[in-house]
Amino acid sequence: MTAPGAGRRAVPMGLGLAVLVLASCGHGSAGGPDRSSGGGAAPSGTFSVGGRELVLDCTGEGDTTMVLEVGEGAPPQALSGIGDAYRSRMRVCSYDRVGTGRDLVSDLHGLLEAADVPGPYLLVGHSAGGLLVQAYAAAYPQETAGVVAINPVPPWQAWSTLAFPAMTPREREDETAYFEGSNGESLDYRDISRLVEESPAPRTVPLHVLISTVAQCDSPDDICARTYPAYEQIAEDVARRWGEGRSSQVEAPHEIPPAEVRPAIDEVIARAQQ
Repeated sequence: MTAPGAGRRAVPMGLGLAVLVLASCGHGSAGGPDRSSGGGAAPSGTFSVGGRELVLDCTGEGDTTMVLEVGEGAPPQALSGIGDAYRSRMRVCSYDRVGTGRDLVSDLHGLLEAADVPGPYLLVGHSAGGLLVQAYAAAYPQETAGVVAINPVPPWQAWSTLAFPAMTPREREDETAYFEGSNGESLDYRDISRLVEESPAPRTVPLHVLISTVAQCDSPDDICARTYPAYEQIAEDVARRWGEGRSSQVEAPHEIPPAEVRPAIDEVIARAQQ
């Protein structure tokens, strides 16, 4: 899920849900390049979706399309190392977000459709992106081959129920405001969470929730460490509810190095190909 403690800054207090993104490439050129399908390379460019202009970047080619979803406030290139490891054998796409709530899910769906990017998609997201890829899979399970959620933001209901008892009244106020949009992108995490919490879990879609251990916290007494048991439990619960879900931990900071992420991605790819 995500770092314990979300309120107060552009990241959840504690583990800091801040900047990670599984993204790649730079901005595409304007216009609508030739569309492709199957194993060909997907187009990059600017596409009109719901009256808004969205930029898509895709590189590589193959029968699989990996879609990378950025963390809050991070540039698309923040974790290009993730995509670099896969571009030689699959298509890797990232994009620039515009919306703030569940419209982000429909935006991505419309963008992939407008660009004629073939699916189903292997969705890889970190932090804010880790919640968004779960929401996309919940909304479009037939288009999803697998999901890897890295230190994802936790769904609101579970987080407020399990983590709030470990917070002070002021911390709970800050956390609530953060989830409602007082964050670096004005993301409405409560609205996004509803897609995850209220939709049937896509039980046939492989999922891997990868979280950092409590060692990432600065102190045993900070909000990160105090809420970590709740965060850990939520990660396990999400995986259990999913059906084809798994959860694991790695001794790493919130921004988990690409080499530590790849085993989780490879595990999901292997299950998706079975």
